[in-house]
Amino acid sequence: MTHIFGDEGMNVPEGWSIQENHLMREFSFEDFSQAKAFVDAISDVCERKNHHADLHFGWGYVVVELTTHDEGKVTSLDIDVAEAINAIEG
Repeated sequence: MTHIFGDEGMNVPEGWSIQENHLMREFSFEDFSQAKAFVDAISDVCERKNHHADLHFGWGYVVVELTTHDEGKVTSLDIDVAEAINAIEG
């Protein structure tokens, strides 16, 4: 289910939620190696988009947080990166 938020009427991408001015999603994996490979793929997306996520990962999980720090909120930049991250897993 997609939720609309903010003044711009932005849609929260599938699997993501708004938590304290951050767009957040947790991903699960079978082991540490798969989680790290996913972090590497996310890093490539962030570099291409020049908009960088906060990443937390360990054995079998990756948590991604996106926010536009200079605006103190989630913006279309965050939505764009989240959608690109969703495309990795597919």
